[in-house]
Parts: sequence; C-alpha cells; structure tokens
Amino acid sequence: MLRPHPLIIMGFIVVVASRSVVADEVVLFEDNFDKGLSPKWSVAGLKKQDYRIKDGGLEMRVRPRTQNKETPMLKVVLPFNTFETVNASVEMTPLDPFTVRGETAGLYLLDEDLPEFHAEKTNANGYFVFSPPELLFIGKAGTEEENNRRDYAVKFWPANPDFGALRIITRGHQGTFQVGPTKEGKYLTLFERALNRDSNRRGFALSTYGGPIDKEHWVRFDNFRVVRIK
Repeated sequence: MLRPHPLIIMGFIVVVASRSVVADEVVLFEDNFDKGLSPKWSVAGLKKQDYRIKDGGLEMRVRPRTQNKETPMLKVVLPFNTFETVNASVEMTPLDPFTVRGETAGLYLLDEDLPEFHAEKTNANGYFVFSPPELLFIGKAGTEEENNRRDYAVKFWPANPDFGALRIITRGHQGTFQVGPTKEGKYLTLFERALNRDSNRRGFALSTYGGPIDKEHWVRFDNFRVVRIK
C-alpha cells in the first residue's frame, strides 16, 4: 500500500511561497470532456480500449511498460513558443491505487511531438508523489550558479489532491512545474529548468505508463486548459 506522507531526502524541509497569477488570458485550447473528446486531440500509441469518456471526464488505462519507444498519449498541437507565458493545467485523479514502482500519469509539454517537460504523479518506491521533485540548494551561499549537483538535495511532495491541478508554465524558454490552486487559492512551485529554444512545433499531452501486467489501473483527467498570459 502507498504511504501518503512525504518522502524527504537528506532531511531538509522548506517553506515554499505560494502565489496566484491574475492577468489577461487568451485561451489556446480547453476541453472539459463533458461532451466527449475534442477532435483537436490526436491519439499516439493508444488503442481504443485504453481510453474512454465517462461521467464527464477522460479516463485512461495505465498501460504496462513495453519495448515500444513510442510514448502512448493523447496530444494536441498548439500555436505558441516557450518564450511566451503559457499555462497548461489539468486535474488528474487515480481511480486505482498506484501499486507498481514507477507507475505514472501526468501532463507533458511536447517538443516536435516528443515529451520534453513533465508534471506527474508517480509511485516512487512506494510513495505516491509529485514528479519531478523539488530541488533544494544546500551549498555555500553565492555559489548557486555553479550548478554543482552535490550542492542540491531533492524533496518529494505527496501527491495529495488538496494541492490542486497539475500545471506546466512556460516563460522565457523556461519550464515550470506547479500544482494548484488549493481551496485557499495557493500554488506550489516544484521544479524549473531550461527548454529547447529551437522547436518548430509545440503542444501538450496526457499520458500514463508503468501499470501492472496482471490487472487494469485507470486514471481520470478533468478540465484540461491551456492559456497564453499577456
């Protein structure tokens, strides 16, 4: 059984500032799945029995790992580049506990139809957590730009539904993994890194992988939305 409390490596705990964004938004794409699957979605590596619309949500089977290099996903190509401030969000709920190490589902930023940056919920050694984890600088003050891996610890946050939706934000060719808002309107930023500046095609995808071989596990996605923030 998964243990819901946080796994903290090297014993470091920090308080992460919460924030909300109020700005002019242009909706690039949204699908709440109430009336079926939007025709703008493309299917890659999935069979018809691997996904379904049920009770106003998208459900996907967590497929076992295979030798096939193609990532099974539903994807949508959209007109934006990662220099712009673009925010993609989706609510993701496991319908069955993730019992297999590495069992994962989430939201993905695409570069030329391949995942480049992700916001996931996963089974990490028996803990149900957000991935990638938060990086904590523990080195000498003033040496952050040296980017020495020995100066960083990682903190895995529990994938508690109270944290809110999975979010990927692009801005200035940087990708940010964030969750939120909570019921109190707060956001938690977990991970950031540089993105490819030279992509000719961008989009987002929903995917699952790493499920058990001997039984079916499903997850549910609700309220997928992508906006450009001015």
